Amino acid sequence: MMMMGNHFLKQVPFSKVYVHALVRDEKGQKMSKSKGNAIDPLNIINNFGADSLRLTLISMAAPGRDIKLSEDRVKGYRNFLNKIWNANNFLNLNNCKIVKNIKIKDIKLDINKWIYFELVKTSIEVQKNISNFRFDEASRILYHFVWHTYCDWYLEFLKPIFDSSNKTTLKESRNIASYIQYNILIMLHPFIPFLTEKVWLDLKLNKILKTPLMQKDWNLSFKPNDKFKKSFEKIDWIIKLVTSIRSTKVDLDVSPGDFIDVSIHELDKKKKNIIVDNITVFKRLGRVRNINQKKLDRQGINIIVGVETVTLYFSDSINLSNQKLKLSKKFKELEIKVSNLSNKLKNKLFLGNAPKTIVLRDKKSLIDYKVELKKLNSILNSINN
Repeated sequence: MMMMGNHFLKQVPFSKVYVHALVRDEKGQKMSKSKGNAIDPLNIINNFGADSLRLTLISMAAPGRDIKLSEDRVKGYRNFLNKIWNANNFLNLNNCKIVKNIKIKDIKLDINKWIYFELVKTSIEVQKNISNFRFDEASRILYHFVWHTYCDWYLEFLKPIFDSSNKTTLKESRNIASYIQYNILIMLHPFIPFLTEKVWLDLKLNKILKTPLMQKDWNLSFKPNDKFKKSFEKIDWIIKLVTSIRSTKVDLDVSPGDFIDVSIHELDKKKKNIIVDNITVFKRLGRVRNINQKKLDRQGINIIVGVETVTLYFSDSINLSNQKLKLSKKFKELEIKVSNLSNKLKNKLFLGNAPKTIVLRDKKSLIDYKVELKKLNSILNSINN
């Protein structure tokens, strides 16, 4: 290729070469016909699609590590593609259509400012990683943004708005949802070109924007809006609160669908206003029946979100005392894990010899364990009192 380019075009056809890792079977062995462990890519494509295989290989192409390919991994990324397809159908059902000249500075709703702020942040990180040939990291960031931020949270935030009759918020949310979807397709195109091009054509964006997706300029240049940071922090706190409510239900063996009452008497004025400003969204996602400004005269469970305390009240059918023994056992197990991991990370021999990725993983695990320990301690203290 180099010689042909020099000869016919009188110029070097490329200046950089990316050499990917060796693709092995799921056990880490080299593929060979004699071993019978060779994976036929055409069979995987027939079963899961070319995009699923492509994204799997990209996401696992970490520097210095061979790829252990398995059908289960490809299946997981096929589920990701299904998630995108379903999100597209959701927006279509709610009449979300692309608006050419959308005015970002005129956004009013916190959730729409939040998702735009996240989009800008994601775009910057993805472009930086692609420039550095960290395709695995770029795909990881996009995966997290699309699946968790966009699908799991933003689309859920939109449901009560789409069910309302407020024309102003409806119009803004439809426009922003379409704008985010459109830019997600552009960012994902190098990773999953067949699905994104198909969705682009289904939305007739080739006619609206006068270009197929494959010819669309990929160098996205969003204008960061620092004024949106406050809205980002508000919604981020709401998400942490809802997540904490859901995890507490799991700890207490309470059904995720059960409604609860909440007391916010210990929150500062700023946090109370965040809930009031986003009350419909909070009630729906947190499965909250009533929000009380005062402490109720019945046993509740205190949960800590950051440094703030919120009290949850479950139905009378939930026997909190019966959960105490199980939670106490889990608390002691976590204490042992924290102690062991803390001692391990104080060991200079381990820190000097262990790979950085292992050390970072253990440090993150220790932080997660301590957060969980703090949460369980708060629940146990609530039951004791």
